[in-house]
Order: sequence, then structure tokens, then C-alpha cells
Amino acid sequence: MCGISGIWHLDAQTISEEKLLRFTHSLTHRGPDGYGIYIDNEACIGLGHRRLSILDLSERGKQPMSYAEGRYWISFNGEVFNFIELRKELIAKGYSFVSDTDTEVILAAWDCWGVNCLHKFNGMWALAIWDSVKQELFLARDRFSISPIYYTFIPNKLLAFASETIAFKHLEGFERRFDNRNLQNEIADTLHLDSKGHTIFENIHQIIGGHYLLIRKDQTHLQQKRWWNTLEHLVSVPSKYEDQVAQFKEIFDSACLLRLRSDVPLATALSGGLDSSSVYGNLYYLRQSKQSSFERTPQNWQKAYIAVFPDTSQDEKHYADQVVDYLNGKATYIYPDFKNLASDLITSTQLFDHIYDAPIFSTSTVYKAMRQDGVRVSLDGHGVDEMLLGYPHLVKIAYQQALSEQKADFALDIENTYLQMFAEKERAIAKQRLLEKNHKHPFRVKTFLYENLMPFFLKKAYKTLKNNILKQSSNEVLYINNSKWLLDLQKNPIESLTDKKVDISHLPLTDRILYETFHETTLPTILRNFDRASLRHGVEIRMPFMDWRLVTYIFSLPLESKIREGFTKKIVRDSIKGVIPESIRQRTLKIGFGAPLYEWFNGELKEYVLDTVHSQSFLETPIWNGKLIANFVTQRVNNHTWDRFECTQIWKYLNAHILMNQ
Repeated sequence: MCGISGIWHLDAQTISEEKLLRFTHSLTHRGPDGYGIYIDNEACIGLGHRRLSILDLSERGKQPMSYAEGRYWISFNGEVFNFIELRKELIAKGYSFVSDTDTEVILAAWDCWGVNCLHKFNGMWALAIWDSVKQELFLARDRFSISPIYYTFIPNKLLAFASETIAFKHLEGFERRFDNRNLQNEIADTLHLDSKGHTIFENIHQIIGGHYLLIRKDQTHLQQKRWWNTLEHLVSVPSKYEDQVAQFKEIFDSACLLRLRSDVPLATALSGGLDSSSVYGNLYYLRQSKQSSFERTPQNWQKAYIAVFPDTSQDEKHYADQVVDYLNGKATYIYPDFKNLASDLITSTQLFDHIYDAPIFSTSTVYKAMRQDGVRVSLDGHGVDEMLLGYPHLVKIAYQQALSEQKADFALDIENTYLQMFAEKERAIAKQRLLEKNHKHPFRVKTFLYENLMPFFLKKAYKTLKNNILKQSSNEVLYINNSKWLLDLQKNPIESLTDKKVDISHLPLTDRILYETFHETTLPTILRNFDRASLRHGVEIRMPFMDWRLVTYIFSLPLESKIREGFTKKIVRDSIKGVIPESIRQRTLKIGFGAPLYEWFNGELKEYVLDTVHSQSFLETPIWNGKLIANFVTQRVNNHTWDRFECTQIWKYLNAHILMNQ
């Protein structure tokens, strides 16, 4: 990953080198290894690049890069992992190369195949290509929203783009303002704004995953064009489950091998959960396999980085240790430093520049430690839960589908799977919830995702809170209710900027929800968060499970291959048998990688939280009812009655307050 930027004066004003550099250098954290700019004075366009050096560390890999005797110029963020294969294909067509980068391969592919080159790429990218002959700018994003790209467009005046929204604070002549409606909607529900192409700022949009823009100077309107639809690329899968497992493992192995290509050291952020353990373990498996083919792979890739939160519900060191011991691997443990927690959280949140229900500070410390050790690439396990029913609410939906299809044995299997996701003492309550048709209750519809997406350790606290809300009288106000806390909250849906929505109405219930979870709600938000957490310290995250071949394969599988015999993510578990310890392969309890807010709100952050909600700026904001929230926080602090769910909801307001008052 890198940082990319661009400014196009559509009103023919000259591009100032100083202006372009200021805009570009605001992304230095993403690309601390160097920078470059290109200005076409005749067209009044400039491209900027902050470099994170991973492939071809020489000056030949520097961007912006040109091709075809200067016709094309590119500023590119991401990786095209199959660039070696594409390079050979293009050489056979007569193309030549002077660097050992994937960037130059992208330029040749664009010259050869045009927009269709995107279908050739296996990787993650946000790219800008300027065609100086046609006077056209091409902006494109990868299939699944891994690499970000934001833009602002003022017809006949300005087109500017960058890798992060924070860059627009440094764009001369552009006043960055909050969009109050989007800000409120993001506080109320953090899972929908990104996939629709919007942000919390006025006239700053983002290209949606699987979309592109082709821009000409005289355009008065921009329309994002969809180039990727997962449902149009489903594949035939073997009828026998055992053959499905074998084919899955073959694709997973290939995805891991491609993502090992690097000229710098790699590592893995290991939580001890199934997903990150599978990636880390499979790298060892591939190294031991004589049949594996390694090309452009560094020798030092074996280290795992493990975040430790002693005496908190977030601590998974015990699980991660089992994986490291089993593989005889190398581990670095990152222990928290809370000496300046409040100021560190503020700084981290300001750079995050988005709204979420937990700070990314603790996540970011892992990648900070990597960079300090000279590691610039991390292979992580994102994307599995959203495809293979890793969250309890997805299992509940599968259960409802099995009942509606009158598959009694399958429904019983799913019921057992659901209960196994909870501690034994919680299973009676869990079973009651499973049997409830609670999705029809208006309150429960609104909070359905919050109830079921949260990690295990939040569930009991949330259930208690929910019951209190449902029982209280209309005069009571001291509970979390965004519709009361947010002032003039507009509930009209925000429209997507896509030119073509994907029709999923024909899919079975579970497949519809899985599609939305992966493409539109949970995963895009998670990917955004990890992009900010890792690139804050100049570390790129690669995700083998997000390989498009694996994604289309999983979405082609029947439900019975995803959940069976008491386990979610069944095909993953069976494909890595012997690769990781059985205790982890069969682990059903999911904690999740995040900040221990409950402990912080009751400890190190108590004074900061109380002071903030009673500050004049918090109380007088036009976005929320500051007095109501301050009363709520005061009650919780004075009575020592915080619960975990409340902490995550209050953080969203603190998060917004930090951004609005920096």
C-alpha cells in the first residue's frame, strides 16, 4: 500500500507544485519511504505519490510512473500479486519493461486491454492513470474495497483524489466540512456509509469496491461504473464435500503463495483465532511442501505479532501461544502502554478520520511494532467470518432458512452449532434467543446487527441492556437510544453512487445476508479500519482469504458446506487439519481484535470521558443532545454501572467529538 493523490484544475488554472506537494505529503504515514509528483502543465493536472517500498526498491519503482513514451502516467496504491504471470503474458504480446514492479505491468495491461485489465488483476488496488493523448483520467478500485480512494468533484473547476479523507484538510482552495446527515447516520449505524460511496464530509466521496470512474475535462457529472459483480463469476463446485475441501485448499495455497511475493520482510498479525491462525499455519505448511513454488519471496516471513491485553476480556495470548508453539514459530508480544492513553487515542482518532464504535489505537500498535522491526507487510486473516457464517446472527439466519425449507436434521445441526458459540452457562439463554422470531420486533430490527455482530463477551451485557430498554416507561431517558440522542436524525436511506445495483432477491435468505455482510456492511467497514490502523505506521496488510478466486468459490458453495457438524467456517477447518493445533481448529469462541473499552472506561479513561461530555463544545453541538448523553455518562461513572455495549455506543460520540473539535 502507498498514498496516492491528484489535482486536476478543470478551469485551466496552473497546477502549483507547492499545492500538490502539500496535498501529497499529508499521506506521508502511508508511504514513508519516498515520494514523487508529476505535473502536466498543458492539461493542468498533477499526480502525487507517497511510496511504501515493497517491490523493486530501486528508483525504477518510483511513482508516478510513465509508460508508452510518456503517454500514460500512474499513481498506484496496492499490489497486483499475479504481476509475474501477467508480465510474461504481455511480453509475449510484444510489451517490454524496465522495472521489476507490478506498477509497470498495470500500465502495460491498461494499454493492452483497457478497462478489462481490471479483470486480469489478482490483488488490491486504488489506481489513477492519466492518458495524456486522450486527456482522460481513470480511477479504479479493487473488487472488495481493500484499497481506498476518495475524491471531490466540482464541475468545470476541480477534480481531486487521495487515499484518505484527511488529505482534503490540506487541499488548498477546498474547505472540508462535515456532512451532518452522514455524520449522524454514521453514529447511528457505522456499517453502511462506505459501501454506498459516501463519507462524513460534504462533497468527498469514495469509489465503491468493484467500480471505476473515467473522467474527461468537460464532464458536468460523474457516474461510478460497476466493473465487478461477484454473482456473475460463480463457479461449478464438486458434488462431494471432500472434493470441495481439496479444491478449496488448492486455491487457498495459491492465494497464500501469491501474497508472499515481496522484496521486504513479512509477518502475520496473529490473534489466536481460526482465521489468522490458518494463514500463519499455512505459510509453514507451504514452506515444508516440496511441491510449492516460491517466486519473489523473502526469507524472513516467520514472525507473528501478538497483541496482549493482560487481565482484560480482549486478551487472547493463550490461544496465540498454542499456534506459535505448535509451529515452533517466532513471536513478538505487544503489551499495552497506557501512560498517555487519552492523548494517544485522540491522535489516533484524528488520523482515523472516520466514525466507529471502538478506537483503532490498540489495533494500530501491532503494526507500529512491525514497522519498528523493519516489517512492511502483514499477512492477515480478514474476510472469513463474513463469507462463512462466523457471526452468531448469521447462524441464526441459517437456522431460520433450514426450518423454512423443512430440513429438520440440518436445523438441529445448526442449532447445535449456534449453541457451541456460547459458554455453557449461556446456552439456555442462547437457545431461547434462537427460537425467538425476534427479527419482527421494531426495536430488534433496528438493533439486529449490533446484537449479533458483537463479540461473545458483550452478549450478556447487551441482552440485559436490551431487556431494560424494552421494559422502561416512556418518561425514562437514561438509556442508549440514538433516535433520541441524535438531533433531527434523518431516517431516509442514503442512495448508493453505483450505476448498477446487484440484484440478490433471487438468492436464498442466508446467501442474501452473506452477500450484504461481505460486500456492503460489516467487511467494508472492517477493511477501512485496518487500512487506517496499519498504514498509519507504513505497513501493508495482505489477505489471502480475500483472493477473488477464493471468494467466488465460497459464494458458489452450498450452505451445507459452510456450516455443518457443529461448526461454522467448516470448509476452512477441514482444509487446514494438521496445519494448526486441533484446539484452535475446533475453537468456536470468538473474541475479536479490538480495544478493551470497558476496562478503559472504568479505569484509565474515566476522567477523560467525564470531562469530554461535560465540555462546552460537546454539550452545545447541533448533532446530538449533549446534556442527555452527559447525564447518562455521569450516572454510569458515579454508580460504576458501565456495561460493555454502552461503552462502544458512547465511544462513537466521543469519536465524532474528537474529529469535530480538532
